[in-house]
Amino acid sequence: MNPAAYIRRETGVSVVINTMLTLGFFLVAFGRSGAPVPVWGIGAYVFDFVPQGFMIGLMASLVPGALAGKALRSGRVAAVDAPSPLPSALLLRSLLMAVGGAAAGVAISGGLLFALRLEQLPWGGALAAKLVWAVVLAALVTPAGLRAALARG
Repeated sequence: MNPAAYIRRETGVSVVINTMLTLGFFLVAFGRSGAPVPVWGIGAYVFDFVPQGFMIGLMASLVPGALAGKALRSGRVAAVDAPSPLPSALLLRSLLMAVGGAAAGVAISGGLLFALRLEQLPWGGALAAKLVWAVVLAALVTPAGLRAALARG
């Protein structure tokens, strides 16, 4: 299979899975009551970007990367000719993506919400923003990780 097509397909799968997992974890963390979501503090909205970003960064790199390595070794997908700046070791690469995802999520959400001086968010808006972040992060991490996994080494 062409590596570009493989990366597009696996990125789409990763985006859907990570968005659905985000929905589930949001409902567990903030309930289904529709009550406003507190922004600051342990267990509050901005803090929740740490586990969300970490897990999306980790799983959007680790699982697709392992599957890509297997597909590459079996000949089901061709290698990518361009080198990757990311580590070639799957676990190290995935942990780097996880830490980066957590840091980016907290920095972006915290910076924006601090600048807006918000103390709470409407439940629906908070959920929508979390889902958008899941899509964006998975759509960035997955192809970068896959290009590294498929890089000719």
